[in-house]
Amino acid sequence: MTAAALIAAFDKEFGGNSELEAIQYLDTGFAPLNYAISGKYDGGLAYGRMYEIFGESGTGKTAIATELMTAAQRLGGAAGFVDWERTFNEELAQHGYGLKTDKPLWFYKRPATWEEGNTLGAKYCQWIRANKVIAETAPIVLTFDSIASAIPQSMAEKEFNEYSMNDTTALARVTSTTLKSMAMFAERFNAIFVYLNQMRLKPGVVYGDPRTTPGGKAMEFYATARLALGKEKVMQQVAGQKEFVGQKIGIQVVKTKLTKPFKETSMRMSFDEMGMAFFDKEFSLIEELVDAKKLTEPRKGFYDWKGTQYSKKQLAEKARAEGLGPELIAMLTS
Repeated sequence: MTAAALIAAFDKEFGGNSELEAIQYLDTGFAPLNYAISGKYDGGLAYGRMYEIFGESGTGKTAIATELMTAAQRLGGAAGFVDWERTFNEELAQHGYGLKTDKPLWFYKRPATWEEGNTLGAKYCQWIRANKVIAETAPIVLTFDSIASAIPQSMAEKEFNEYSMNDTTALARVTSTTLKSMAMFAERFNAIFVYLNQMRLKPGVVYGDPRTTPGGKAMEFYATARLALGKEKVMQQVAGQKEFVGQKIGIQVVKTKLTKPFKETSMRMSFDEMGMAFFDKEFSLIEELVDAKKLTEPRKGFYDWKGTQYSKKQLAEKARAEGLGPELIAMLTS
């Protein structure tokens, strides 16, 4: 059989090979994080995939997710939040991050169970695509908060005094069956599913990573990338006393199917005059440039920018006021 005949026979039997579409990325708004997740500074989160963001309390998990939802809306897409934890602040998301909460491009639910939350999320994506509410190429970002707070249906149907040892592992069992389907729904509806989770430490671990997350091992298999967050207080001398001014949020990509894993970056979480937290992307970029030795330090704590010396804070303020972000990113990627 000739090569052409062999290919024709193959196509007749199997209908050819499935086509792989070019990957679209949702920009996280922070080029070093894009790089850590996808290996591209202009990349980010791939459409049609599932992600997990986990960490201690107060590490900015919901803040990062809210920025991703807002980014999707800015691209003409839709966003939603499945709130098992009952802690999402819609007003803060609107005024602090620019999230639009008008239906139908905003979907918010407080489901009673794990199964209900995932079902509602998948139905919303299906409804958006079926009714052509947004362009086919526009993203849908759904946040699920959090795996640790979700209650399986099998537990919801019981009274407290009816719980048994089987209920201890009920969430792990149900995630293993649910998440494989949710990964397929994310691809089918060209959506990005972001699951937030808490972090636990395994006792007595000497070798290996002591960090673990509630909900079993399923997310480790089905997530395209898993982001582990940590925090470090930032203190500053104010009127002769040390004062808390922000946090340095460390991000380690412990798994990614898009590039080499275990890349790390960090973002400065600061607070405005009203006490509202925000990620200072300009300051964070400057710290990345300093670490990469791409900004010279003529004297301790001051860095050269086009012939003038600035502290990190001063240079960040200048970059923010003058829109120097693209120049900083260009320096980082050169």
